[in-house]
Amino acid sequence: MDMDRRKPAQEQPFLANDGSTLDIELSQLEDDPHDNDRTIFNYYHEPKPSKSGTRSPLLITLALLVTVLGFVVNTEATEYVESTLGWKKPMATMYITHSSLALPWMIHLLNDRFRKRDVSYTTWVRDYNNRLRESISTIDAYATNGPYMMLKRQGQVGGPLDFLATVMAIVTAVLTVSGCSWFIALAFTTPADLTAIYNCSTFFAAAFSVPILKERLGRYSIIAVLLSIVGTFVIAYGDTTAEHPPDESNAASKVGTSRLFGNVIASVGALAFGLYEVLFKKWACSSRPSDPKSSLPLTLAASALTGVYTFATLWVFLVALHFVGIETLEWPSLRVWAWLTIAVISGVVSITTLAVLVVWTDPVFGSFANVLSMAFVAFNDWLIFGLAPSMATYIGGGVVVLAFGLLSWETFYRSGPR
Repeated sequence: MDMDRRKPAQEQPFLANDGSTLDIELSQLEDDPHDNDRTIFNYYHEPKPSKSGTRSPLLITLALLVTVLGFVVNTEATEYVESTLGWKKPMATMYITHSSLALPWMIHLLNDRFRKRDVSYTTWVRDYNNRLRESISTIDAYATNGPYMMLKRQGQVGGPLDFLATVMAIVTAVLTVSGCSWFIALAFTTPADLTAIYNCSTFFAAAFSVPILKERLGRYSIIAVLLSIVGTFVIAYGDTTAEHPPDESNAASKVGTSRLFGNVIASVGALAFGLYEVLFKKWACSSRPSDPKSSLPLTLAASALTGVYTFATLWVFLVALHFVGIETLEWPSLRVWAWLTIAVISGVVSITTLAVLVVWTDPVFGSFANVLSMAFVAFNDWLIFGLAPSMATYIGGGVVVLAFGLLSWETFYRSGPR
């Protein structure tokens, strides 16, 4: 009788094999070095994350290469459109590029619908929405601050999609500030100053990661950030071979006439871009370790909202700029449209893969794509236009590559999965 009422010890959920209790103290959960967010539930049910399950060096390398290549093509195509073809409409170019961020998500939807074409449309939409809601619900910020960040009427309860729509409106505003600052600063400061300051977004990404993401930067990550800034300034200011005679009749000689003001604007843009990367990581990245490919739907949907918000709002500023005469609206020629399409597609690819890179790694690693693209643009100018790099370009590029090597070693081999 007693034997029938007694269950085996292994069937008892909080008993060890020898029958003793497994009481877990909160201090034990807090001291777990592998996960600072342990709870009693996931202590028993969730396995510890593995490096192979959360990070794929091959996929991350591929995303990094695509991001750098996209930035290089975008820079060269935009420069060709403005300098050679004479279509200098930077705000319109930014509007088209940022609005097109919805295209990758649309392509993803078409591909997903084609793969599941045997399923009815209603069922497919319902299943996709449920999967997206489930992904958003795994974001730490949604669980902790979600109810306070949703724009809902009194008495209404917001869901995961409301949270994503609200936070991405903030992220879009930050990215727009960064983009506008670039073009405004270009009118007042020199290209060298602008490039050097904007690549300091790596520093701001590292600085914002500490209070916002609660990340602990390793010694080698800090050294890598500092080296990247040094390498950027060496490339930007080390080439003293170019001569610019002071000719008042030449418009080119007036570049940088309000250098201090332009540099301040550029610094605001660099700060905003670093903040953009950190906020995207916090508000559009699942906190649960998962396969890199499974995070793509949420990343693409979040990035697409940036395109939708830009398309719906920023046209007002273009119309205002047209009426005040700062940037008049003008329909481009067929040749300009062709090169503008190349610039827009490469820009969309680079910004989207940068967001993917930030989700798969961290904002500091992702921001290195901008720094690396600077060295590759100089190398590309040499191959295509015959502009031989100076010694400063070689030295600065080498410092940047060394910094990237240190950060990669810290990311993949020293820190392990975060």
